[in-house]
Amino acid sequence: MPFGFVTGVAAIAAGMSALEGLALSVLSFSGIAQLIVAQLVAAGSPILLTIAAAFVVSLRFLMYSAAVAPHVAHLPLRVRLLLSYLMTDQIFASSVRRYESSGERTHLHWHFIGAGVTLWASWQAAVALGVLAGAAVPASWSLDFAVVLSFIALLIPAVRSRVDLAAAIVAAAVALVAAGLPYRLSLVVASLGGIATGMALELLRERRR
Repeated sequence: MPFGFVTGVAAIAAGMSALEGLALSVLSFSGIAQLIVAQLVAAGSPILLTIAAAFVVSLRFLMYSAAVAPHVAHLPLRVRLLLSYLMTDQIFASSVRRYESSGERTHLHWHFIGAGVTLWASWQAAVALGVLAGAAVPASWSLDFAVVLSFIALLIPAVRSRVDLAAAIVAAAVALVAAGLPYRLSLVVASLGGIATGMALELLRERRR
């Protein structure tokens, strides 16, 4: 909820109308992408550049989808399209653990949909509150730290082995080193670095076995 509130405030602070801020939230349903768009709109960036930057920071959803795809391949296309719209960092983190811990796949998509619809409704409500509050929220409140906290809450339960820990450490180090890259490309580079580390360690472990 604080993450969504911050996103709504950022949209209005960037000069968007209330309708534009709400439409951005419904159409994209991605907090990071919404924040990137708000920052670039505030800076007067060209539309194509703004869209490209949002696309780049959203590339992680390709990785999420690849991880979930084997568990939902049996579902009709219309259901998979709904799941793709509801996919977020939080939903992926909760659903992939459920998929991996259960051998049954027939009805597990209802967990995904139930969590996704719940998050979608609460997110839109939080963004709407932020849009209504507008730029009246003082910067001294440092509400943007809620974004960091939300991802820390996702990371901790996901690290369950030494391979996970190594991937997380490498991703964190790469993110710090690449922090100066434009358009938040550090997020994509760090993700790829963490994934490459995890895959390499998994392959090494399989060879030893």
